[in-house]
Amino acid sequence: MGAVRAGMSLTVVQLMIGLVAAGWITEAEGEAWLSGSALPASAVAVIGTLPTEAQFAAKARMLRMTSVARTDDLVDVLAAAVGKTATEVDAFFSTYAAV
Repeated sequence: MGAVRAGMSLTVVQLMIGLVAAGWITEAEGEAWLSGSALPASAVAVIGTLPTEAQFAAKARMLRMTSVARTDDLVDVLAAAVGKTATEVDAFFSTYAAV
């Protein structure tokens, strides 16, 4: 699975459509994230648990990303925080890469 996972990525649009469609974030959270005005509460909570020196970088990466790789460590941290397994995240990436 690692080789497949390594090539998986989504654009920001694919990610937002997927997160809202799958019910992982609300439409209002998706719209706020797309506009750059706010991250979802679950993401803010996870970022708050990171070492202080890593928090700004995580926020910046999330607010201004152009794509997200499945292998990004932040993907696994955020997914685990909302109770998603690696298998669920892999399926999410596979599904919404086609959007």
